[in-house]
Amino acid sequence: MEITSRSFYYLFKNRVLVFFLLVTMGLFSQNNFKLPKGVKHDKIKFELANNLIVLPVVINDVQMSFILDSGVTSTIIFSVDNTSTLELKNASKIYLRGLGNEEPVEAIKSSNNELRIGKSFSVDQTVFLVLDESINFSPRMGFPIHGIIGYDFFKDFILDINYAKEYIKVYSPNAFDYKKCKKCYQTGLVFRDKNKKPLITAKYKSENGLIDVNLLLDSGSGSSLWLFENKEKGIKINSNSFRDFLGKGFSGEIYGQKTKIKELRIGDFKLRDVKASFPDSLYIQGISLNRRQGSLGGDILKRFNLIVDYPHKKISFKKNSLFNKPFYYNMSGITLQHTGFSIAKNYVENDRVYLGINKLVNQKTLQFSTNFVLQPKYEISDVRPDSPAYLAGLRKGDVILSVNGRLAYRYKLSDLNDLFYSEEGKSIKMQIERLGVKIKFQFFLKKVI
Repeated sequence: MEITSRSFYYLFKNRVLVFFLLVTMGLFSQNNFKLPKGVKHDKIKFELANNLIVLPVVINDVQMSFILDSGVTSTIIFSVDNTSTLELKNASKIYLRGLGNEEPVEAIKSSNNELRIGKSFSVDQTVFLVLDESINFSPRMGFPIHGIIGYDFFKDFILDINYAKEYIKVYSPNAFDYKKCKKCYQTGLVFRDKNKKPLITAKYKSENGLIDVNLLLDSGSGSSLWLFENKEKGIKINSNSFRDFLGKGFSGEIYGQKTKIKELRIGDFKLRDVKASFPDSLYIQGISLNRRQGSLGGDILKRFNLIVDYPHKKISFKKNSLFNKPFYYNMSGITLQHTGFSIAKNYVENDRVYLGINKLVNQKTLQFSTNFVLQPKYEISDVRPDSPAYLAGLRKGDVILSVNGRLAYRYKLSDLNDLFYSEEGKSIKMQIERLGVKIKFQFFLKKVI
């Protein structure tokens, strides 16, 4: 994409309207969120999906859904509904780099945007629009995810995050009173070298005993724990591990080893048999392993209700009803994604499924007539080698038609994924379509470690 010397340059990409101005305004904007005058707090419902907090966000009067990600410093848009026209102002082209081994991705930086989250708002916000269409959470989540927001929102409030009941209370920093809590653990948030990413200290139980580890607080990761190998600190991969796809960053796919560690301590809270991922060293180049030894993700954070206080650089943990839930791996070896829709006949009301987050974003099932409806289509995006699904013959690209006798479109994607974590030995029967041919498979869930 080129930026021309004309006063205005119009770019339509996924029906996003971007204005390029010769003179960039808002260069000195503070990008601050605040509550309306006289309002000291607000309560926002969220959707907990794949261990991630999904919030309703309004950008320039367009309703969107964002992941609340404490691991990012900026507000980033990477997907826009085809039905929406989003206007972004004062834009210029830049490049973003993240975890991964590929080249930086092209993006648009835009200032002077209005954002609203619940009652809180910012009238002069900088956002980034990523132009790489392959960077999109929606297929893996099963519903539209338009972007991520982190430090820009966290920095202006004290957030009381209730994972168990799926709501956040937003407080102005001077309006929150800390109550005595004997069952809570409060610790400091460290922002090193003016970095906008928060670190906390936990204890990792290794073969040599308990080791202090500095972990990025990463609510935008659905994983449990990422650790970086560090011989000096005694952090190493257990012999009982397996290689797997770990996720995708802005700079490409990330691979490494998955295992379980005996124990992780956050204050006096002890988490046992915790899932841990060790990314290959080439993906974490540029990270100081002496200052940071990993990340604490949503699969651990959801087990607590948190008070996250960026203004005073501290955080409070209180275990909730999810605390004792076991840490399971996907025992099938299958990764699924949503890949569009199919047209179904003989539509009845019971067939309706909500592809979108109906609590947050208005999504309508498109009906061509009383006898037709669009239904979500799921396919296998990855199969782990030597896994039960792989050995049964399932392959990447297979379209899922039914699972255990139930039509696939009647599942939410998250419910389908839950089947693969349920119990060892469980029978999974699938009918898939491959190159126009329908094939039936059966396999049994099996623990890897």
